[in-house]
Amino acid sequence: MEKRAFMAEIRSAGEDGEKKVSGLGIVYDKWTEIWPGYKERIRKGAVKKARTVKSYFNHNPGQVLSTLESNPPLVLKDSDKGLEYESPIPPTSYGKDLEINLERSNVKGSSFSFDVEDQKRWEDGGVHYRDIKSLILYEIGPVTDPAYIQTTAQVRSAQEAVEQWRSEQRPTSRLLRERKQKLAESML
Repeated sequence: MEKRAFMAEIRSAGEDGEKKVSGLGIVYDKWTEIWPGYKERIRKGAVKKARTVKSYFNHNPGQVLSTLESNPPLVLKDSDKGLEYESPIPPTSYGKDLEINLERSNVKGSSFSFDVEDQKRWEDGGVHYRDIKSLILYEIGPVTDPAYIQTTAQVRSAQEAVEQWRSEQRPTSRLLRERKQKLAESML
């Protein structure tokens, strides 16, 4: 499972005293540099919801805000910009902490957890590109630090994906070189 986080509009919302947090959780059709030399884009229409999608504060399952099935529920809405979410803030200690941090602008972005189903990868000028055409969304919500989540396992996972892509390209390149060499030799 992968995680992405970024600067996005996030706000405290609510009517009739019910506190909510809302924001743009996934941006569509925009290239994002995940780290130097690695860019990815999520296509509009790529998001498929898992059987249950949850909203956590800072990806912490111990700080669940809502789910699609909870009462009141997590609300997901597709727009031209991306996937928007609105989550009720529960009257818990971490819910109160989130409210205060939203008021103080300490919480600055949104993040999501997902698995990729369909993608296209290529390399151009030393930059690796990943165009995500289909993903399964598991979790979305507010985060304190909207930078790319760079835990060792996640960075290693992405680096391994690049290496796998490179290794898949090598046999093709080797075969082409061999064919070119045979063709050149046959012309002599």
